Amino acid sequence: MSLTNYLATHFYTESELCDLLKIEQETLQSWQANKLFPKPSYCIQNHIKCSSYLGFYECEELQDFYSKGSYQWGQILIKHKIAQATSAFELFAQQYTNTLAKIVQQGVEIRSENFNESIDDQLHQSWQQFLCSKYGVISQNGLVEEVVYIDLGRELVDEITEERTKATLSPEERAQLIKALKLLNRGLSHNAAHEKHESLRAHYVDAILQKYDLSIR
Repeated sequence: MSLTNYLATHFYTESELCDLLKIEQETLQSWQANKLFPKPSYCIQNHIKCSSYLGFYECEELQDFYSKGSYQWGQILIKHKIAQATSAFELFAQQYTNTLAKIVQQGVEIRSENFNESIDDQLHQSWQQFLCSKYGVISQNGLVEEVVYIDLGRELVDEITEERTKATLSPEERAQLIKALKLLNRGLSHNAAHEKHESLRAHYVDAILQKYDLSIR
């Protein structure tokens, strides 16, 4: 799939996103300036050469693309009439911690300090990365729950495999690792063709499955 088709399939253009949310582009830009809403996932600059019966024409076009989950986040801002960064962060933190609680209920053991005693630091770090649209690129849809799947999944994989260096795993470790990989599989993007080789999916899912001869089907 070409990059153009990939972006058209998995992302919204700025105008599409604004139309869906029924807002002006100035409102979106204001949200971003006030740290309420993520930056675009991809910014495309096209140099166009056009020829027709009437002659030859050159121009440059700029196009921003947003993750599909941006629409959901925009709806939340509108519903709760969010105008302050602190209020937006509180909603993000609430969704994040609620997702963590559901994961625990599903039988995933979380022992890492980052998701217990130091959860506030984790939340602020993830919020800043959410705003700069890191997750708009590396996750499937840019949803808050996917942020949690990725953050926690990576932490668990590194913890169980000693940062992907451990040669062998016990049966208990293998079972725990499969749960972590399932979280990552639910959250991580499949990426554009030019990104696949260096993607988190390549390093944290595909390579780990091969290294420890696992399956998450």
